[in-house]
Amino acid sequence: MAFMHSGFPEIRAIFLAQFHPDLGPIVRLSVPEDAVDVEQRVYNDQVCIKNDDMRISGLMAALDGSFSPSCFDQEPAEVIELIKRPEPDRPAVDSSKIDFNSIQTLIIPKLTLFERLITVNTGRHKVMCYPIAVEGNYPRNVFIFNMCFAFDIDADTKCYGAVVKRVGCLLKELEITGNLLSDPEGTRPLVTMMRQLVSKLNAHGEYQIELDLKGLSQPMASTGISIKLFPYYENPKTIEPYHVPVKLVDFDIAKRKSAQTVYQEHASNDIMWDLVLDKVTECIDNINHVRRIAQLTLIREETVVLALKHLDYYGCIALVDIFQFSNVYEGQYQVMDIFRNAWLQRECHNYVTRDGQAGSISIEKLIHLYSTIRQRKSVADWIVDNDVDVERFDVRRFFMFGVLHQMLRRVHCYPVLCKPAGGSAQQSSESSEASSVLEEEPGQLGARVLGMLDGTHHLDEIGITAEKDTATMRELLDKHGNIEYILL
Repeated sequence: MAFMHSGFPEIRAIFLAQFHPDLGPIVRLSVPEDAVDVEQRVYNDQVCIKNDDMRISGLMAALDGSFSPSCFDQEPAEVIELIKRPEPDRPAVDSSKIDFNSIQTLIIPKLTLFERLITVNTGRHKVMCYPIAVEGNYPRNVFIFNMCFAFDIDADTKCYGAVVKRVGCLLKELEITGNLLSDPEGTRPLVTMMRQLVSKLNAHGEYQIELDLKGLSQPMASTGISIKLFPYYENPKTIEPYHVPVKLVDFDIAKRKSAQTVYQEHASNDIMWDLVLDKVTECIDNINHVRRIAQLTLIREETVVLALKHLDYYGCIALVDIFQFSNVYEGQYQVMDIFRNAWLQRECHNYVTRDGQAGSISIEKLIHLYSTIRQRKSVADWIVDNDVDVERFDVRRFFMFGVLHQMLRRVHCYPVLCKPAGGSAQQSSESSEASSVLEEEPGQLGARVLGMLDGTHHLDEIGITAEKDTATMRELLDKHGNIEYILL
């Protein structure tokens, strides 16, 4: 289906599980009908009935406030062990089906997990559900059910969290108002809804249908349902003044595309974008840090951070540290990816060789250079030790590519001010002189810098605060003395 290429995982099955007053956890409905394997219940019914009776007794006691741990001691420990241990003559479970017996204790869980999103992996499937318990005039004074969505085991199901919860809450409301699920006549509209959920969400990513409730004890003859899938975005990261935003998209194309989306064919050359975003994106060149962007755009730093968080939230930028030849990097285990991934090799070569110009460094040499980043040496020392020809490729892009693909990690230097145990008058004089150098800036800047030497601030952050580069900051701190450096 064409819609699946947009990044939403495909629903493989939907099934409705509920707690039967005599049989315990069962699968009442499923779409497709043979999607769930429930054969094991045939020869394990009596054990499951005992265990589920015991658990539901504890559930009811917790609901009415008379809970006591003794209610779980009605059966010997061997009963629970029998449920955990499979029968010797148990038939093999079809790997293409969902093994309900292996996950039934999570589909019909303990009281603390009700009305919470639950995701469980079983075999080749990932099942996401939202268990519900409705109190009322039922055989056990409570009706427990769970509408479960099944996906491929490696599917990213975060975008379905709101959908699963919405469906569960809707069914709970329909059960409270008209006993839709507990009424045997409710099977027909439930099956229709489940089939439409699978087909519509897989095909279009949205679902809108009227449930025909005629003949049921519902206050309305029909109920409308509107569901739509939205991409899931992680919360934006904390953005600091020393971070450097790196473009992941072409902003000119993004502006034009957004204008065409809003104005359709009437989009003109005058693209009406947010003014702050427009100014900020003009200054993103993969070199300027946040504070520098704020100075260039004459916009408050807090406003620039908000704009960058917006871009980061939608995956338009990535955040890296300020590149300096005094930086220290170390390789990560993901560096092996570039040895076996031909696409990654070509991307790296095109990115770091100034648009793949002729006479540039070879792919084999680039791979070799990544393998040499092992010890905690500065970039300058690494260039000298490996006799790197900086004219043949962009060293800054080389390290940035490694960081963006998690092949390299920046090692930060955290200075710590130590109290001197004792020293000569000359050392004290030199330390005082360096302190006065630090305090030359207006507004007691030196005191601010010295206050940051507690091991929780690295040199990039201290240098941005003092408006000095890392090398100059390191030199001033060395003159001050009594400074220890921690590399993390």
